[in-house]
Amino acid sequence: MAKTSANSLLNSLKGKIWLASVGLAFFICVFGLISYLIISFLTSDTLYAVFIPFAGVAFSVVVFGWWLADEVVKPVEKVSLLAKSLERGVSAGLPKTSGSTETDDILETLKRLSQQVQKLVASMDEAASGRLESALGSNAGSDRISQTFQKLLAKVAESIHAKQDLEKLERAVGALSG
Repeated sequence: MAKTSANSLLNSLKGKIWLASVGLAFFICVFGLISYLIISFLTSDTLYAVFIPFAGVAFSVVVFGWWLADEVVKPVEKVSLLAKSLERGVSAGLPKTSGSTETDDILETLKRLSQQVQKLVASMDEAASGRLESALGSNAGSDRISQTFQKLLAKVAESIHAKQDLEKLERAVGALSG
């Protein structure tokens, strides 16, 4: 979702592309006309009068394309690097912004996902160390991962308690029969 603000046109990839395209069209018109007029006054050869402005405009379009590609790809590369760093370890530091509203929305989602995974890992560590009650209470979140993990922990705790009850029952039966 794009954020609506007074300067959202300059903060979104779509807005940057649109403004850059309008600027390029204006530049091509003005540069082409002025260079054609100047070259026409300097030489009577129409080949030069057409070729030199065309070459200048073609060069400017190539430079513009390189710049625009860089502007569009930078935020996407930042979010991609962030996703790769999250894949390697959930404790990776997250940048505050990527440079565009579209990728900032993705970045915020990745931040929330990173926090959920960090909570899940902490709960798993608690459960692995035998503190099930602590793990059951510490990860009470509303997201699906937390809810599913809470259900899993509840079943594990239930089976541990059932095993303890079974051991007590076996001891009691052994004491009665022995």
